[in-house]
Amino acid sequence: MMRKYSFGVLSGFFVFFLFCSISCAKLVDRIVAVVNDDIITLTDLNKAIAPYVDKINTAGYSAREKKKIIYNIKKDMINRMVDKMLTDQEIKRLHVTVSDKEIDNAIERLKQSQFMTQEDLERAIKRTGMTFKEYREKIRQEILRPKLINYTVKSKVIVTDKDIKKYYLEHKKEFVGITKYHLRNICILVDNYASDKIKLEKKNMAEKIKKMLDKGYAFKKLVKKYSETPNASNGGDLGSLKLSTLSGKIRDAVKNLKSGQYTNVILTDQGYQIFYIEGINTEKGKTLAQVSDMISKKLYKQKVNKKFRKWLDSLREKSHIKIMLLSFI
Repeated sequence: MMRKYSFGVLSGFFVFFLFCSISCAKLVDRIVAVVNDDIITLTDLNKAIAPYVDKINTAGYSAREKKKIIYNIKKDMINRMVDKMLTDQEIKRLHVTVSDKEIDNAIERLKQSQFMTQEDLERAIKRTGMTFKEYREKIRQEILRPKLINYTVKSKVIVTDKDIKKYYLEHKKEFVGITKYHLRNICILVDNYASDKIKLEKKNMAEKIKKMLDKGYAFKKLVKKYSETPNASNGGDLGSLKLSTLSGKIRDAVKNLKSGQYTNVILTDQGYQIFYIEGINTEKGKTLAQVSDMISKKLYKQKVNKKFRKWLDSLREKSHIKIMLLSFI
């Protein structure tokens, strides 16, 4: 038999259901930080740290060590998220925008500088785990930062001729005639948190590739087939590098090699690598006039980053920020 309910009873059910829904939502998704009128939820935080947690879970740490590491990652991440939210709020308030054309131009400049086709770039992006849409958003954020500086910092970032000359004189060793090694690499990535079993598997893979090189396989073909870094699509090209810029382990491995030769398998911070000497060139010393533009760009970037951090610190002081993370992790 169909039962009839009065409006009052139905209203009571609705209020009870609504109360339960809100209560359950609070239990599932807590607020970990308040930044002015915006919030950061536990779901937001967990999503941001997920890649790090995945690596830690496979690294063989004890439950106690794992808990401590993840706790520190959460503390660091929440501060980064607060900074980003403050920046986003100011971008919105000041109506700072980046057009699609600006992003397109930035990507084209990157492709030209790296001698990459669109297909090469998309393959490299895919290797990092990002979509092309996410990569465009990353570029947009990178363009927004200097734009935001121009809106928020009254004294614009200026690099003077005096600044450039001072840097040149203080770093003169960088501009004397030097020998550069044009390097390519094959890299089998190994995370610091990886288990001994995984590290051994990665090492065996690198040794297998070395044996294939010894048998006469072309380095560039093996790069594209096996290397796990974004430059694999470009034949593992690392460009021309001074020995002084290389780590001691890599420097010792390549300094006595000739063009066309390659190193043994080397364990580096990135993983197991093999380096190939594409060519060795000795450049003439460069005058102040020749490197002035390069120094100017380098100093400009340093000043932008410094002013941005200073502006962000002052913005934090003026903002209402409350972090509740410590109360339930």
